[in-house]
Amino acid sequence: MPGMNRGGTIRITEGTHFRAALAPSSASIAIDLLSRIWILPARGGPAAAVTGPLSDATAPDWSPDGRAVAFQSYRTGAFQLWTVVPGQEPRQLTTGPHDHREPAFSPDGTRLAFSADLGRGYGIHVLEVASGRITTWADSAAEEAAPAWSPDGLRLAFTADGGAIDVADAHGGRERAVEARSAQVASPFWTPDGREIGYVRFEGVTPKRLGGYARRTALVIGNRTVSAPDEDVFGFRAHWLSPAEVVYTADGRIRRRDLATGTVRDIGFEAEVPDPPRRPPARLRPRRTDSGPVRGIVSPALSPGGDRIAFCALGSVWTMPLDGPALRLAGEDFAAADPAWSPDGRHLVYTSDRLGDPDLWLHELATGLRRRITSTSGAAVAPVWSPDGAGLAFQDQDGALFFTSLDGAVEQLLGPQWYPGRVSWSPDGTKLAMAAARPYSARFREGTNGILVLDVRSGESTVHEPAPHRSLSSRGHDGPVWSPDGTTMACVLGGQLHLLPVERSGRPAAEPRRLTDEIADAPSWSGDGRRILYLSAGKLRLADLVTGRVRSLEPGIGYTAARASGRTVVHAGRLWDGQSPALRENVDILVEHDRIAAVEDHRDDRPGRRVDATALTVLPGLTDAHVHNRLKGRFFGVRQGRLWLSFGITAVRSAGDPVYEALQEKEALLAGRQLGPRCFATGEPIDGGRVYYGFMRPTVSAEEVERELTRARALGHGLLKAYVRLPVSGQRALAEAARATGTPVTSHYLHPAAWLGLDGVEHLGASTRLGYSQTMTRRGRTYSDVVSTLTASGMSLTPTLFSAAVLLAEHDWTADPRIRALFPRWEAEALAQVTSAVTEPAVRETLEHVLASAVQTLRRIHDGGGLVVAGTDAPIDFVALSLHLNLRAMVAHGFSPHQALTTATVNAARLLGMSDDLGTVAPGKLADLVFVEGDPLADITAASAVRKVMLGGVLHESADLLAFRVP
Repeated sequence: MPGMNRGGTIRITEGTHFRAALAPSSASIAIDLLSRIWILPARGGPAAAVTGPLSDATAPDWSPDGRAVAFQSYRTGAFQLWTVVPGQEPRQLTTGPHDHREPAFSPDGTRLAFSADLGRGYGIHVLEVASGRITTWADSAAEEAAPAWSPDGLRLAFTADGGAIDVADAHGGRERAVEARSAQVASPFWTPDGREIGYVRFEGVTPKRLGGYARRTALVIGNRTVSAPDEDVFGFRAHWLSPAEVVYTADGRIRRRDLATGTVRDIGFEAEVPDPPRRPPARLRPRRTDSGPVRGIVSPALSPGGDRIAFCALGSVWTMPLDGPALRLAGEDFAAADPAWSPDGRHLVYTSDRLGDPDLWLHELATGLRRRITSTSGAAVAPVWSPDGAGLAFQDQDGALFFTSLDGAVEQLLGPQWYPGRVSWSPDGTKLAMAAARPYSARFREGTNGILVLDVRSGESTVHEPAPHRSLSSRGHDGPVWSPDGTTMACVLGGQLHLLPVERSGRPAAEPRRLTDEIADAPSWSGDGRRILYLSAGKLRLADLVTGRVRSLEPGIGYTAARASGRTVVHAGRLWDGQSPALRENVDILVEHDRIAAVEDHRDDRPGRRVDATALTVLPGLTDAHVHNRLKGRFFGVRQGRLWLSFGITAVRSAGDPVYEALQEKEALLAGRQLGPRCFATGEPIDGGRVYYGFMRPTVSAEEVERELTRARALGHGLLKAYVRLPVSGQRALAEAARATGTPVTSHYLHPAAWLGLDGVEHLGASTRLGYSQTMTRRGRTYSDVVSTLTASGMSLTPTLFSAAVLLAEHDWTADPRIRALFPRWEAEALAQVTSAVTEPAVRETLEHVLASAVQTLRRIHDGGGLVVAGTDAPIDFVALSLHLNLRAMVAHGFSPHQALTTATVNAARLLGMSDDLGTVAPGKLADLVFVEGDPLADITAASAVRKVMLGGVLHESADLLAFRVP
């Protein structure tokens, strides 16, 4: 069978999304399997690797003389062009911070065409191999990609914006050759006579919000589709074996197709790799008292007089003098965040959801009087006072920027931004600065965290890099913060506090200067510009810029985990204990404090508080093992925790969040200050030099990776996650750090991650730096290279089935009381829009096909002994609701309800190292229980019919969870 384990090695005979390049002599084929370049005979047979296991090499192309193979490699932290002669060491051809991709040798072998973001966007360029000189052939706003030489070497065909194919020459001539209209196109190639162009066509593509999947992928030459209707053609260039035969990759194989006869023959290959290290069972987490000083300190702000601090902890706003102690100002049964001092220091404004949506509230410190300032149709967060004290700038849930006067008159200053940072006013009040995404191109989403400066009077904005090709450490609370004299911005670069000299316009005037050697976050100036407050490894630190002294400040706030008391007897009409294949009837679950003491047949004479669940089925609490709770958490406010519980989800595992916010949420939940599921929190994923989400931590060197690991250890990250632009060297550093501390480490990648020792893969198919997934094709199919590696390694997989959105068409979730009460208006509108989109026949057909294929892959992994754990990527997918769509999707396409529920209970507990505490209903386990109507082992939809939920022995009725507003 393909992908079988031979005892010490894995034999790979199928590949997911790999290329095959035919040598000019037609004697050999180069393939990019497992992110390595391999060569095999053109007739098929064993493949020999010509690049190392950590080369991160893809996109092979042969030189015309058949001696060398060009390829792209990400091993240095940017895509560069390389060549390798079999038997020799690879040679690097390009350098620098830009990405160079998709090399193609010219017919005479003297040049390499490639795509690159050498400007602000992708263009087509040509490298003279001998001299290294680069010339540009096409570079417009059309995001040109995938160049292919005409047989005479005078022209290049390439894609434009993924929807057309253009042809250009060295003199600037350009014409359109293919207009795809309703489809997408990729990887053009010429016929041997140069008269026609072939390409891969993607048809029935779903909107980006629904995954960008394709119903059909086809190989097209001229105006003829030459592939079979159901063939899973990979989106890479085909090569000519003869004037009538092409070689390409599809259905996991290298395929040879005779265009004259229609005959198809697969070219077999076999690549042997060592077994990846087998992951041991997850180490059980020790039980802790869960008490101590708070580390989740968020948004610290130094008062204008420099004598007081405001900050958030345990879901509340606090103030304190420099020598403490801190006093709670606002936030009990609701969320309070983002404190901002008025210029005179007499007032604080903060965000609160006490009346529903997050609004701005004004608090007079002398009297304690407070009033709401904003009442908009969206969220109002991250307020910052204008220097004259007349009003505040703030942002909404879309990242748009507004100004409000103190009487609530609101005007918009800037349109939506992608998860921007908090704004800072220039001292003269004419400009606003904030961290903003600055992508290198529209083709790939990543870029730098730049400094956006908005001229409030003209409305014009400009984005500056703090240093060439460098990013601020986040787009959250890491600056820029304008100094009171307007000459400097405080910001965090490479995890350290820097001062950036700026012109009056906000443009950087010189290189940033490092202020301290320690790890830093969240800088804030005193009004005289003499002192800066910041966070370092969970501690408040105050730096005096005149004396150079730095001191720690102690808020003196601790927390102790709340714990239920007494005995509770749950009389369950039916029980699924998380393991048995059938329900048990008429059962008593005896709960002592927060744990299950016994599970026995019902008796009427048991002492204790009684919970009548005779009409319900009780099952273990569900876990969503891939969430980003703080991505939209401040927009949901306290609704988010209640929403999780209302759908029976009693535990969530973060796959990456802003660490101080994540710690605050975890501590607030443990202390009983807020209501929500158990939160297995972690901090920010560690990324490479380019980032996408605002909370990713960019790194450009081994030193910066180690600094981020030091920060992660100090703040107690529960998971280390390598994000998509972190090079292999960084992944290896994370794996080594994880082994030393026992912390799990995951990524979006399967290889070489499996051989580096990473513990899991997040998503069956999701974003990668390549622009395509190596674990799932555009049609949702996965081949044995992925399945065999996952099962051999023991790595976990949280699949995040985005295509399960198609099931929204089967039920009107917008009418569900939980959605109506706990979804913010804008989330409910998004749900309605997606529901409408999946009812369109073409979209539904594509999603149904992709979903069926994806779940079949999960079933193969599950049946092979792999660890599949339910996870959704919420809130990128809909909070809480998406877990039930994932479970229903599994059952619809091959899992039994029992198997599907196991992925969200027993398997999740195993992943978390919590098998002694969670996953089943058994003595000694935590009393996390869900009460549903119906039989979820017969009908998986019953799992969402939640009527009660118990968390740590505390019972919550569904109706109570929906009543969240504070009078």
